[in-house]
Amino acid sequence: MTPSAMASTEEQQTNLTKDAAQLKIEALEAELGEEGMKKVADYLELQASLPDVVKCMPFRGLAFAATDPESQAIKMGYIDNFDVSEKEKERYKAGLQDIWDRYPDKITKDDYAFMSELGPMIEEEALKEHPVIRIMWSSGKCHPDFAYYACDGSAYRNYASNVAGDPDDDGFESSTFNRYYNHYWDAPNKNRYIGGAPSRCYEFANSAISAKNNGYQATAHQNFGYSSHYLSDTGNPFHSAGALDQFYNFVINKFNGVNHDLYETYIYDRWNTGYNFGGYVSGNTQSITVTEPGQAVKNNADYSAQFYDYIWDQINNDPQGFASDASVGYYTAQCVRQTAKYNHGLYDYIM
Repeated sequence: MTPSAMASTEEQQTNLTKDAAQLKIEALEAELGEEGMKKVADYLELQASLPDVVKCMPFRGLAFAATDPESQAIKMGYIDNFDVSEKEKERYKAGLQDIWDRYPDKITKDDYAFMSELGPMIEEEALKEHPVIRIMWSSGKCHPDFAYYACDGSAYRNYASNVAGDPDDDGFESSTFNRYYNHYWDAPNKNRYIGGAPSRCYEFANSAISAKNNGYQATAHQNFGYSSHYLSDTGNPFHSAGALDQFYNFVINKFNGVNHDLYETYIYDRWNTGYNFGGYVSGNTQSITVTEPGQAVKNNADYSAQFYDYIWDQINNDPQGFASDASVGYYTAQCVRQTAKYNHGLYDYIM
């Protein structure tokens, strides 16, 4: 199953003409080769078949390690290094092995408490030697580019680009809690509604439409920039399937030294070099039709969520070296390109 097969029904309305972004995707697929693309297809087939109880599990990426003996050995090594008694180490090891033995078809909600306890400890141990000090999906490059290139060359595009990163600034949201909550949508938990990104995107999109209808093009584009921010956030798997995990880390670690931060630094550092993720934005000419901004946010989250388990596991296994993993690069490129398409659709919806 290819990533395009996992896209929302809205994407069926996308213009399928190949652009520079599509050619970059095809180049990545050629580099992965037949074996690599078979690995991608098998992974996405597993993701599509996961029971909801697994998709909603805290630290589901830790359970996903059941598919890779090498990953399991690494996690057991982390537990060996925990600053707890030997008895506690054995309890954690036995509990985690039991999760792996039952993955994915025999997981229950009774497993959630154990995973909520163990997951942050595993992340903390993995990242002890690799402190992260930046959260960069938003600042400087990524959000401004999503907004700028969605404006289709409008003379007002800088008004959108210049403010697209602002929702991450201190004081933009009404509280510290909303600084977290409003930038997520917990894609697997559709009945629990964790995250305010859909409502914030909808709010600013409506403000943009009102400004446009009253002839205030600069203000309209500024509000599009804000709306774009919340839509783009959920293109990051750590803001969709990883939302619940990030809540635990927000409470325990205040976002310091978690996989989320390391992944965003990885994207930021390769936005204009290496994988050149920014090229999937500047080189994209396609759009996904948006008929309701909040739903577009949810659909974008659904798309990015499928890549979360693999990316989380690779970062956790090798915080220093995961950047060399070709599948991480490919999955990230897919998320960035899909988000660029949705931004074009959002701009068309507003303007």
